[in-house]
Amino acid sequence: MARDFLADATFFWAQREQGLVAPDATLQELIEGPEQRLLACLDALVLGGPSVSQKVLRPALASEELETVACASSVLLMQGGAEGLEAVLTTLRADTEPASQGAARALELTRRADAVSRLHALLMDTPPGVQTRVLEILTQWEADPAQGLDELLAAGDVPLACAVLRAARRFPARLRASSLERALGSDVPEVRNAALETAFTLGHPGVWSTCVEVVRLRGPGWGGPAALLALGGDPQDMDLLLQALPEPVLRRDALWALGLSGRITAVGPLLEAMRDEAIAPVAAEAFCAITGLALTGELEEPREVWTPDAPEEEEPTPLGPEAALPRPQPQRVERWWKKAQGNFSPQGRYLAGKPFGAEPLLDALTMGPMRRRAALALELAVRTQGACQFSTGNWALRQWKVLQVLRPTVRGRLALGSFRALPRTLAVPEALPVKNEPLFPPVFCQRPSPPGSLAVTGLGMVSSLGDGVVGSCAAARVGVARPGALEGTPIVDEDSGEELPVTGHAIPHLTQGFSGVGRLVRLGVAALADLVHQTGLTAGPRTGLFLNLPSGFLLAAAERHAREAAKQEQAASEPEEDSGEAEVSEEEPLLAEVLRERYSRTLLPRLRAQASLPGGVAQEALFFGDSPGFVTALRAAERALRSGAVERCIVGGIDSLVEPEWLDALEELRLLKTPNRPVGLMPGECAAFVLVEKADAAARRGAPVHAHIDAMASASEPTHIFSGQPHLGVALTSVLTEVLGSLENRGRETGLVFADLDGTMQRAQDWGYAQVRLEGFPLRELPAWYPVDAWGGVGAATGALAVCMAARSFARGHAPTSGILAWLWGWAGERAALHVRAPTAR
Repeated sequence: MARDFLADATFFWAQREQGLVAPDATLQELIEGPEQRLLACLDALVLGGPSVSQKVLRPALASEELETVACASSVLLMQGGAEGLEAVLTTLRADTEPASQGAARALELTRRADAVSRLHALLMDTPPGVQTRVLEILTQWEADPAQGLDELLAAGDVPLACAVLRAARRFPARLRASSLERALGSDVPEVRNAALETAFTLGHPGVWSTCVEVVRLRGPGWGGPAALLALGGDPQDMDLLLQALPEPVLRRDALWALGLSGRITAVGPLLEAMRDEAIAPVAAEAFCAITGLALTGELEEPREVWTPDAPEEEEPTPLGPEAALPRPQPQRVERWWKKAQGNFSPQGRYLAGKPFGAEPLLDALTMGPMRRRAALALELAVRTQGACQFSTGNWALRQWKVLQVLRPTVRGRLALGSFRALPRTLAVPEALPVKNEPLFPPVFCQRPSPPGSLAVTGLGMVSSLGDGVVGSCAAARVGVARPGALEGTPIVDEDSGEELPVTGHAIPHLTQGFSGVGRLVRLGVAALADLVHQTGLTAGPRTGLFLNLPSGFLLAAAERHAREAAKQEQAASEPEEDSGEAEVSEEEPLLAEVLRERYSRTLLPRLRAQASLPGGVAQEALFFGDSPGFVTALRAAERALRSGAVERCIVGGIDSLVEPEWLDALEELRLLKTPNRPVGLMPGECAAFVLVEKADAAARRGAPVHAHIDAMASASEPTHIFSGQPHLGVALTSVLTEVLGSLENRGRETGLVFADLDGTMQRAQDWGYAQVRLEGFPLRELPAWYPVDAWGGVGAATGALAVCMAARSFARGHAPTSGILAWLWGWAGERAALHVRAPTAR
């Protein structure tokens, strides 16, 4: 699985790097898309520990794929420790280009305070290629290079010179003004352009005239100076850009610069350029950047759908960011402009249709297309004279946070005039010591836990994704699911007539060959062993064990349905006087009743005997309540803790819906998801436990708290799932209202919903109506997690699974909130909800 995580991470790394310059992606989309998946994969590998590092990550450093090396290096750096850092620095010094580049990119994104001195040493005595990467890393970290940069600039290596000039924007004291002056006159376009950007950022005198002269000469590397002229020029300066449009070599760069200019004088030439198919997408992009038009619907030319028999293009579409640009319908765009042009002043400058200013610039950096952000970030740095610099190659989440911090500083204080008129007061902030900054710090709640809350001090779990709570939750966060063919009832495909196995989420290495009580014991013992291991549980405090199991409602309903169908069939085929045999069969006990009696009599003794809980169990109880039964078990544990009968309680659930009798029942009731029935439940099996204590007791003994359960509620509908009545969310609304209303903040800090949806229409309908009824609590606006995506339907284990997922999300820092609401749904009409809160900050 770790190798799969690395392969997935490599893919998402490439997707994220492409997204950084994509014209059809925004910062938020990057955060919620490939970056989120990438970070989940990296975090799962971090949790893999030394074994994964030795067997998977270290060998990956020798890969020829830059992305693989970058991912492996990132994980080694995130894990901490000197060995991982040494391995990455060794790769950074490697002769192979992809490996060295991958290690450098990982270091840029993962700060390590203990690496700064090592990087300083590498900057002094390594080849130019390594020096370039080291300097880029230190600049990204905002770490002082601790030496003068003039000699490196004079070394004659072009990439190193560009890196030096970029570093000088952060640390101008490390480069003499005379060195920058020489770089401005360089014959190498890349060096000259980097020097221009640095000189503008630092307010170097005379740089404006140098930039204008370079644009007028139209030599190699013209695009960079043209963009600077567009960003900081007056309306009359646009003539130099418009004059370059007819030249084929300069045309694309000129269009890009005109879009950055924001000047209305560029609109006419851009509309004309849209009629040229070769450059129409680039011209339309520039037009939209000025006017704010969204090129969608009838304004966009439909893309041709590729088919295997389509003829090959003589000139294939070039790869890169421009390939994703939409192609405009010029006539319709012109009609739109005729209606809209009255809203624009001919002398004004516009950004996405708004008059240029601090807010539009910050909005464009926050919500605009990724492709344009590097140029706009440079403009922000220039207009603040170096005070507001940030890297558009950083983690998108970190960029988002930086922009939120910058907004009050920039708002109302941004110099809006021409670059030639900017003040020459350098405002570059001083370098601060490099700190290790986790991208996802653990989530804490600042207020102390309420007196009546339960402290969760231990977790344990086994699932189809792993033999422990850490691995299972990490894999679920990555988006892993491991469904497979189940033994039992085959399904006949209506189209082919072929028998197909039912698909579900089983744990064959643990439960294959076991059934009934034995199967649940196997699951429970594994989950309890994980809880003991994770918690370091020792003998001493009196311990309670409160276990939630399936109610058997579905088994009983399926058997009654089958008996009724058999009775009707027999009555139709035999004389009435011979119907006595059917009446006798109805008197036989239902399988659900038999299993429930067997569970009550043997399950807990066998579980205790095989789990060997330290100190034994002082009090125990079984509950047969499906998903909502977990809240019933929690309430019983709470009463036992308050009475002093026990000092800590293990509360959890075990269920397995993948056994043949369950598959038969689900199919009988038409609840099973099959190739012929896409809406339905995909069965799974799981065991999950939480160790709970009174909050004050946990605080007194200094126990590490994973989370607090600070509100619970239960209710019932008068009808069950097969009643034929619509599910209108009345009871579900009741429990959600009770839970949120009992919180001190009435749910204002609740930012995530754990939804017990399983693919059946009845649950979805109930949840939909509940959201409509909860007008005072806008749950529809909150993100939701669906455990069924990762584990399938796990019935009685769902409630404990929800607490485990919440606690692990707090610990790993990827929860978007300090409060998580979970609701649970029962087949017979039971509804329950609970609220899980992050541990209190210390």
